[in-house]
Amino acid sequence: MLPARIDPAEIGLAVILLACAFWVSRRIAFLAFVFQLLASMAFGALTSAVHTELGPTDIPTKTLYATEVTGTIIGLEPRNGRIRATVQPSKIDGIPEDQLNWNVRLSFLGDSRLSIGDQVRANARLFPLRPPSVPGDPDFSRNLYFSNIGASGFVFGRQFEVSGLEKTHDNNALMVYVESARQHISAAISNEMTGPETGIAKALIIGERGEVTPEIADNLRKSGLAHLLAISGLHMGLLCGTVFFLIRFGLAAIPAIALRYPIKKWAAMAAMLAGLVYLGLSGATIPTQRAFVMLLVVWLALLLDRRAISLRLVGVAAIVVLVLRPDAVLGASFQLSFAAVGALVAFYDGPGRRWLDRQGMLSWYERGGLYLAGLLLTSLIVTAVTAPIIGYHFGRISMLGVFANLIAIPVMAFWVMPWIVVTLALVPFGLAGLSLAAVKPGLTALLETADLVAAQNWGLWYVSGLDMWAVALGLLALAWIVIWRDKVMIIPVIPVIIAAFIFQLTHQEPEILISGDRESWAIYDPDAGTLHTSSRLNDFQKDIWMNRFGIRPEQEKSRVKPCQNDPCYVAVSANNVPSRIIVASHITNPFYACRNADIIVSQQTDLPTTCQASGARTIIDDDVLWWQGGVAIKLPETSTASPIINTVRAETGNWPWIIIGGRAGR
Repeated sequence: MLPARIDPAEIGLAVILLACAFWVSRRIAFLAFVFQLLASMAFGALTSAVHTELGPTDIPTKTLYATEVTGTIIGLEPRNGRIRATVQPSKIDGIPEDQLNWNVRLSFLGDSRLSIGDQVRANARLFPLRPPSVPGDPDFSRNLYFSNIGASGFVFGRQFEVSGLEKTHDNNALMVYVESARQHISAAISNEMTGPETGIAKALIIGERGEVTPEIADNLRKSGLAHLLAISGLHMGLLCGTVFFLIRFGLAAIPAIALRYPIKKWAAMAAMLAGLVYLGLSGATIPTQRAFVMLLVVWLALLLDRRAISLRLVGVAAIVVLVLRPDAVLGASFQLSFAAVGALVAFYDGPGRRWLDRQGMLSWYERGGLYLAGLLLTSLIVTAVTAPIIGYHFGRISMLGVFANLIAIPVMAFWVMPWIVVTLALVPFGLAGLSLAAVKPGLTALLETADLVAAQNWGLWYVSGLDMWAVALGLLALAWIVIWRDKVMIIPVIPVIIAAFIFQLTHQEPEILISGDRESWAIYDPDAGTLHTSSRLNDFQKDIWMNRFGIRPEQEKSRVKPCQNDPCYVAVSANNVPSRIIVASHITNPFYACRNADIIVSQQTDLPTTCQASGARTIIDDDVLWWQGGVAIKLPETSTASPIINTVRAETGNWPWIIIGGRAGR
């Protein structure tokens, strides 16, 4: 929310002073608590500032339309029929070699033969990091920046050559080895499996989702099973739990070992090692990191004969992940993971513990019923606490996911993950075909469940216009309640809940969106429920904006109207206040447009300064889009009011990954 970066020295001094204030006031509980909170927030800001300072410098600010890139491939990921490679460049024509302290993400043809560690030379087009298209859109450039990627682009056809391998490179030896192992497993899965289950198997084993078709991914999202594709606590817990069970069960069958040695601790150490291997093979995403840290604390607690499951476990995992990658807190993955896990731990460490303690006294069929009831309650809790986050980031919430998970979770727990453990054990010996054949029916059951549930359109709720502050304050209130779990301590958070409702009630969603690329735009008519768009709007951006205005995919033909004309004239009405809007790439007669429109958008040409005096109330031209980025306009609610204008520059601030007008922030 800050306009630009903070000096680490200044925020570091604030951390020291607040820590000292906490120590001085430690005998006054309330005052010490306040200083502790402030010191924690300051330490978070310090961590973010340090990571920003350590980020890439001298990243490109202009497009290189044709250049030669030479470097080492350090990452590969199939994506939509192509191969997305991360290249550590040693030379890029047009950029001095002493400014290449960042990596490049390049897109190759899907049948290109590439391996981790290959030395590649390719003719490519490189683009600088792209800011959000309009205020409120996702900021993908921030994630790329903190991943040390300074530019992205594509290779021209087959205009590249692989000149050799550099797999002995000291700095990348471990990473190259891990990536090579992932590619070996990917090849084994491709050779032994066919059909859509192949993409799901790769997503579950190595975190590679490029071969999951858009239709399957959409069905998983609609059915509330999208979490199965993101390797997180469920997958890590089931895999490590399976290893723990098998090792302990096998050792317990040998009396000479079971009666003399701590086999439970041995099994815990084996599970830790299995989790570490799975972390590397899965690509070490944020949910996987969080899950591994939490399980690591569990296994350490077992080794030390301490209690494992508690909210301290969640806290430790959050601190570790945020110290390593503080920008993760802004992503949906981190928010969904910790909201769900925090709520579940709080419940099963409190009221739910009575269920767990009674299981030993019940018969097998009663325990089976209790297991299903626990699954249903778990799904309800997770759906309730993650619904605001999913609605804010993705614009839709699956209410039938509660029931879909009743089938999916047992299938994952008792069939899919145990066979995945066997697969990982057999891959080095070339025998993975047997286990992959066994796991395929389970994956088929998951896909059929997703298809069945996704077909029930009434269970998918589309939401729009969620206010960022309302969602943030709501989650703050949830975190407070989860931590304290006391009726009296709910009272201090009531003002926060009221503030969240006020923010949501006063939220105003802009009706006009003009992309900073000076090609795409959209105008929403709230009274008619129609979205007018440019004819050149790509499908990806269209989906984002349709979700933003709560338009379902099946409503696209009736509610989305592309404009084929240039200039395009759109008349909309917000709160019964009509507005005349002209959007054009080039306006040959600006004064005629000024006299006949309330809002004029000229995407690629400047308009004369006298145009506004001729009648138009708002003018957005090439000059604004070039220097300020994309624009969002809120239409006036009364005939005398003026539109409210917001720009990407004003919304995002002056950060180094925000490149607008050929200049990067500082």
